[in-house]
Amino acid sequence: MGPRTFVGGELFNRRWKITIDTIEFTGLDVMFRIEKSLKDEPNKCELSVWNLNAEHRAAIEELNPITTTVGATLKAKQKVAARKQATKGIPVKIEAGLGEEADLSLLWLGDLRTAHSVREGPDWVTKFESGDGEKAYQNARVNVSYGPKTPVATALKAMVRAMGLGEGNIDTIVHKLEIAGVGKIFPQGTVISGPAAGHIRDFARSADLEWSIQDGTFQFLERGKALAQEAIKVSAETGMLDSPTVDVDGILTVKMLLVPDIRPGRLLVMDALRIKGNYRADKVTYVCDSAGDEWGVEIQASRY
Repeated sequence: MGPRTFVGGELFNRRWKITIDTIEFTGLDVMFRIEKSLKDEPNKCELSVWNLNAEHRAAIEELNPITTTVGATLKAKQKVAARKQATKGIPVKIEAGLGEEADLSLLWLGDLRTAHSVREGPDWVTKFESGDGEKAYQNARVNVSYGPKTPVATALKAMVRAMGLGEGNIDTIVHKLEIAGVGKIFPQGTVISGPAAGHIRDFARSADLEWSIQDGTFQFLERGKALAQEAIKVSAETGMLDSPTVDVDGILTVKMLLVPDIRPGRLLVMDALRIKGNYRADKVTYVCDSAGDEWGVEIQASRY
């Protein structure tokens, strides 16, 4: 592969900023794919950065939570082992947008999984993989006990706080559950011990909730419902690309220019020639290549 060049300069006035731990860069060529969904497992991101300098490549290798170099010191190996058990990972942050630098929006915040640099022709390419809230999802544990008539909300909040992530809309969903009379109390008390993510999953199923981690923050939804945010109009005027499609299962697929506010659970108002009406975003995939044609988002959504 030869040196990468921009297609038509800064096509559409693209902007981006990448931060790995405390290492920040904006002027280098990047390509990333971010996949987010409503599933109760970590979202994922693959990121490539071209031609980081030798100092930054070395610093990133030191951060790598999976491997150490041959001959690494005992202290370095101990640090890696500690990271594997932590609930807070090394942050990978991607901000991007179209327009002025002030228009940058958060697209991704996750925990570094792997990082390594390779030569591709004359270029150095540093490749990263990360997962959203992955360290907490894998390692966080909860160990609490409650007496009779303890509110379910108390236990749910304990599980969430054990994960050490942003609590998101938990207060809103707890209020809705209380109004609906869903599991108001534990009549005989309860003991909650073990992996926090597993207990949250069990609770969500019993309460007919969907839960996910979005950019390091919990998101709870009543099953099949959309986020309580203003709907986003999807049309040619708002950045829709090509023609949207609906498959035999009723799943809509539509591509747009980069729209940072679109996330799983967001309500969309379709205004295409043949497809109109309300849809809920179920899966959102950002695909951006600063030296290529792609700088947008693909959405899969269900009728709402």
